[in-house]
Amino acid sequence: MLTAAFSVIIVLFFSSEIWDVASTVELGQLMIFSVIALVAAATVLYRAFAFAAVLTRRKRIAESIVVTTASALLSLLATMVVLYGIFFAVVYASTVVIFPRRLMSTWPTVDPAVRVIDHVKLSMFISAVGLLAGSLGGRADSTQLVRYVLFLDEET
Repeated sequence: MLTAAFSVIIVLFFSSEIWDVASTVELGQLMIFSVIALVAAATVLYRAFAFAAVLTRRKRIAESIVVTTASALLSLLATMVVLYGIFFAVVYASTVVIFPRRLMSTWPTVDPAVRVIDHVKLSMFISAVGLLAGSLGGRADSTQLVRYVLFLDEET
């Protein structure tokens, strides 16, 4: 999952079109896109490792499966929030430390991307797309690994 996310982040970070998009899009739009990306990533991962609903003898869903589903979704959502924060910090630090300032002012075709808000918007956009790519790459992870992480067996 992390390999898929970081490979997309690296490619996007060094493409001028993404700098154009990030410098022209509004902050509110990026916030909405980021929230949608967080929810979508958690949903994609949950669906990849979904647990079958256990029905009672009366053909009703057991209370334990509702608790299991809610805890799994909340755990995945919290993980996606943490990953988004890590991706944001990495992209922002890379923008400020690594990327040449002269290139920031000449590379984007719309406006120079030298303000702090431009760096924040770029970091938000790339982090959200990286999170989505990572969740799609996470579908290839082992189902047993995710189950061991989500549900700790206290007897072992």
